[in-house]
Amino acid sequence: MNDLSYSDFESALRQSLPFLDEETPVDADASLTELGLDSLTLLGLVAELEERFSVELPDEMLVMETFETPSTLWNSLSKLPRVS
Repeated sequence: MNDLSYSDFESALRQSLPFLDEETPVDADASLTELGLDSLTLLGLVAELEERFSVELPDEMLVMETFETPSTLWNSLSKLPRVS
């Protein structure tokens, strides 16, 4: 596993989820689409995660199942190797 911090992950999520305010804890099983993730914000989230964690999400991960909940996204992200 690479040097991922869940707090950094949560921070990146908050930037892309307009229906999640700063005081509300991120529920690992919450629906990301219900929290405001749409196709436009998804692209921004992918770019932010790739840059922040030095990873590259492969095309086969760019499906809604990966972005269903914070938990599914974190599990997928944490398995990726760092890119140089």
